[in-house]
Amino acid sequence: MFEIRTERLLLRPARLEDANRMQCILADFEVAKNLARVPHPYPANAAIEWIERVMDNVEPFDAKFSIIDQDGHYCGSTGFSRSGEVPQLGYYLDPLHWGKGYMSEACKAVVGWIFDTANPDYIKSGVYPTNLASLAIQKKLGFVEIGRSTVHCLAQNADLQHIDTQLTKDAFVAATQ
Repeated sequence: MFEIRTERLLLRPARLEDANRMQCILADFEVAKNLARVPHPYPANAAIEWIERVMDNVEPFDAKFSIIDQDGHYCGSTGFSRSGEVPQLGYYLDPLHWGKGYMSEACKAVVGWIFDTANPDYIKSGVYPTNLASLAIQKKLGFVEIGRSTVHCLAQNADLQHIDTQLTKDAFVAATQ
């Protein structure tokens, strides 16, 4: 299984012990409204079902990481979903941890890991235009906008404009040195 340590965080596979906090975070509309595949209200036991589905995954392009803070508390998730032949980066963070740089730290670590481990040609990601904090994280890592699309948001029950982004290893290295 994959495990990454940063200065302040432990990034490790999801465990059932993460489920209660994950359930609470994803039930928060302020989090869910920025994620395409998280419904609102978030169904009871959905976190447990998701963890059971992904906890033993060893494929780097589908690697999921729980974000554990320096106090040992679950505070979010980051990782990849296979999108064709490339990984797509996704993430969310507990609002209690917003503004502390945790997500920038976590995403930098997992992006470096995937480039070192699986060497994809590039990584995809993207944001809804209202999620400026997430877009700032991506720009800090070297992602560039490659277009706009329409992506359905389950929590908002709407098709929304989406900023599509992409990151190459060279751009990542240049942005993070």
